[in-house]
Amino acid sequence: MDPHFELLAALARAAGFDEYLQGGVPAWNAAVDAHFAKLKHHPAVNRLRRARAEGASYDAFPSLALHLTGEVGAPALLAPLEPWPPELDRRWKAVDLAAWLKEIASAARKADFAALWEAQSELRTGSAAAAAEARAAFDLPWFERWFGFPAPELHVYGALGAGPHNYGVRRGGGRPAIAAYLGVTQGEPGITIEGAAELLPHEVGHSFVNPLMAEHRDVLQGPAERLHGAVRERMEARAYTTWETVLNESVLRAVVVRYLRDHGGETAARMEVAAQMEAGFPWTPVLVDAFAAYDADRARFPTFGDYAVELAAVLSVIAEEESERAKSRPHVVSITPANGDLSVSPATATIVVTFDRAMRDKSWSIVGGEQVPPGDNPGYDASLRVFTLHVRLDPGRSYALSLNGGRFRGFQSAEGVPLEPVAVAFSTAPR
Repeated sequence: MDPHFELLAALARAAGFDEYLQGGVPAWNAAVDAHFAKLKHHPAVNRLRRARAEGASYDAFPSLALHLTGEVGAPALLAPLEPWPPELDRRWKAVDLAAWLKEIASAARKADFAALWEAQSELRTGSAAAAAEARAAFDLPWFERWFGFPAPELHVYGALGAGPHNYGVRRGGGRPAIAAYLGVTQGEPGITIEGAAELLPHEVGHSFVNPLMAEHRDVLQGPAERLHGAVRERMEARAYTTWETVLNESVLRAVVVRYLRDHGGETAARMEVAAQMEAGFPWTPVLVDAFAAYDADRARFPTFGDYAVELAAVLSVIAEEESERAKSRPHVVSITPANGDLSVSPATATIVVTFDRAMRDKSWSIVGGEQVPPGDNPGYDASLRVFTLHVRLDPGRSYALSLNGGRFRGFQSAEGVPLEPVAVAFSTAPR
């Protein structure tokens, strides 16, 4: 395990970052909350909340963790920040890291993070064992052959603080490394990493794909921007907010299919393609087929970077097809209560969604978990443009739901074109 990541994740949890409050191992979460509850207004946590405005979230934390060294609870930078380390997430440039690391050390002492670390040795051992099992089954040389260049040192961490999320990050400079931080769960067999056979190729693959896509952005940016524009709503619902991220994820998901085909056969590949199409990447089969041409002519394409022009051409076709689909797709015009409203009256009795066109009657999908408000009597008005869900809200609560999601695509236009998933979140005022 990486103590620097776990400390950063604990601070993100104390700061209230949603992605670090989800899932995970209950015993670890309870221990972290007990140690860090009194630090919600510590300078380290306050500075982190300010960094949120600059985008500090999700994979920014493992990226920083991989660039740290030092004892448990006393992280220090592995290398100077001038010049800026090329693989360190640039979202941290807005933060005075030297000052923040001092505040982090202070927070770690006040929380007695070292004692927490020692007390949870059983969970840490289980997490490390799950990561070691995943690493042993992973074929890193396949990636080196497929992309055409060697990989630096690989670290695989079971990440107790990552919740349901998984991250792949990279470190350059004099001590290059790649790292996968895999969220762990606890069940009957103990600590496990669910779906490690698919997760690890994806997270390690980021360290190959991302720098290559950045290196060839002059060729790839145009078609990737057009693709992102055509599927913006769908991607932003998954926190993929830039064309670079959509490009990286699109390419990587197709590469993972190729990897699974070589290691699990056609059945494994077909299952992964189906999963990626359901996840919102319906162009995955197109890229998988395109990469067969790369595989078949390595004399012409010694590295994947040499395939950039051909990749751009394929992406252009995909972007054009998705742009045409977007024209016939329904869109949300308004939602009441307003998305993001933090002071909704608990007396509010309905959620009302207005669409830009007539929708298919008696067809809808409200997707989510415990944060979906209890409701009944859903339906459209006579125009089929206004959908109403009658709800019962409690004061001082946060609610979240999604209009469509995954395989649930009940919200459709009258012609049968599904709405891209729309995330809805709001909070009620105290009584």
